[in-house]
Amino acid sequence: MSEAPQLRVIGHVRSPWPEKFGVPRQSGLTQGLEARIELDRELIPVEALRGLEGVSHVWVLSWFHQCTSWRPTVRPPRLGGAARLGVFATRAPHRPNPIGLSLVRLLGVDDRTLRVADLDLLDGTPVIDIKPHLPWAEQPSDARCEWAAEAPEPLPVRFAPAAEAMLVDASERAAIVETLRWDPRPAHQRDDPERSFGLALFELELRFTVDERGVVVLAITRSEAARGSVHGAGGGAK
Repeated sequence: MSEAPQLRVIGHVRSPWPEKFGVPRQSGLTQGLEARIELDRELIPVEALRGLEGVSHVWVLSWFHQCTSWRPTVRPPRLGGAARLGVFATRAPHRPNPIGLSLVRLLGVDDRTLRVADLDLLDGTPVIDIKPHLPWAEQPSDARCEWAAEAPEPLPVRFAPAAEAMLVDASERAAIVETLRWDPRPAHQRDDPERSFGLALFELELRFTVDERGVVVLAITRSEAARGSVHGAGGGAK
């Protein structure tokens, strides 16, 4: 504990999303789906978490480990992919230093594992720091972001009969709805109503499309490599 500080990975995320496609675009969009942050037991002593029982939300600083390059300008999905903004005006993961910042709900602490909700990070994402959210300091009344002034509108989600038959319980349905209702499709692929998309969630493989009424889950299959250690731990789910 006496060596000079340096940037290091202190733990990893265990979340429902094994692939980038489908990960919520912002923390806080999806509600209730539980994830975990598993801290390095050899690096982080249990006393480093003392006091977190009195904290409701934490900032999670992470490393976008699958980003291999950065772009000075990006096309935010909120603008339909039609306009470019400087990367520092957006939350895009392709940055000079691919550091993520997520505000998540802290549900509980079990030794060196944090149970959280409202996360927006890929399964396996390295975590580099955790800080408490301070409501009195971090909710300025005059805050603004002109290009994203309004909250996005979620889409209704419905299930085709074949997909409905594959659901096991209410928490499974809630996880699918919370992931799909924010329309994970890339902006440039939203013009074709006949196109369907595949998405991995827990041990599930989903096939869905979007029509004028919202999202339609066409089919659900279960992969052989079950990831049930996370699935079922919470209620509902960049």
